[in-house]
Amino acid sequence: EDDPMKITEGKVTYEDANKGGGAKLLSYYHCGPTLHDTNANQEDAPTEVVLLHGAAFTKTGWKTSGILDTFCEINNDEDGGNLLLLALDLPVSADGVELGIAFDSLVRNQLLSGSPVIFISPSASGKGIVDLAEIMVGDKASSPSKKKDLTRIVKAWIPVASGSVLKASEEALKVFETYEIPILSIHGDKDEMGKKVTEMLGSTANAKTVELSGGHPVYLDSPDEFVSEVLQFLEENGL
Repeated sequence: EDDPMKITEGKVTYEDANKGGGAKLLSYYHCGPTLHDTNANQEDAPTEVVLLHGAAFTKTGWKTSGILDTFCEINNDEDGGNLLLLALDLPVSADGVELGIAFDSLVRNQLLSGSPVIFISPSASGKGIVDLAEIMVGDKASSPSKKKDLTRIVKAWIPVASGSVLKASEEALKVFETYEIPILSIHGDKDEMGKKVTEMLGSTANAKTVELSGGHPVYLDSPDEFVSEVLQFLEENGL
């Protein structure tokens, strides 16, 4: 039987959304129950969490900080956790369309179930989520089905000082509350830009707001407190 606490590494490919683009490689860390074990029984469905990274980092930051290990260890017999974690090396340039294509590839490869997931997006990696919201309210979508990609892919959102929020339309930010996608916005007490992001999400998207001790990559500065806030948020929202 697979050990749900064990972290494995792998790669999948997904199609480049740009015209004439080929296949892109997406590397990941994974831990948690394997999906073919849980498919038969929806009650056993794990809580699926996707970790993205900021411009100055890679998926490795989640591992070296100990955050990934802490999340994965919740799956021990004693705590009885049921978390499926995927830390991705998705480019920070990824927009909503690219995020959707990458998501579908992870589903095809049985790394995700296909149900909406919880995204944690530090800094620049929030672009894809914000873009999905803009697609939903605007006329950017190439097809009607793409307009619903936000609700198809995102169950909850945990941005960590995601600057793209400050450039987003108010209409796009209100979509999260309209469609009952809970948000936990986290920033460091030494990060002025991050504080503005959190304030905006709190006032416009009804986000839960948390300030931790640290700078822009506050999840790396206060890893234990970060994990604790995320787990509390999941519990409060029945995720």
